[in-house]
Amino acid sequence: MQWFWKMEKIHTKQELLELIKDFKAVEVTARKGYEEDLVTFKNFEILDILKVIKAEEDKHIMILDELIDLLG
Repeated sequence: MQWFWKMEKIHTKQELLELIKDFKAVEVTARKGYEEDLVTFKNFEILDILKVIKAEEDKHIMILDELIDLLG
């Protein structure tokens, strides 16, 4: 995981806010994919795992929303 070494430094609150919004967009897209997978799969073991992952995505989005509210 060397991608973090190439990230540019954040200099302003607005830059941080935009980065957090970008992270949220990724999380929302991922959650949507897991929601679609829940309809697609029938195997209960897979469904149980997907439900846990989706719940984690929900938590991530909630945290990012709180950060956006705090910075906004």
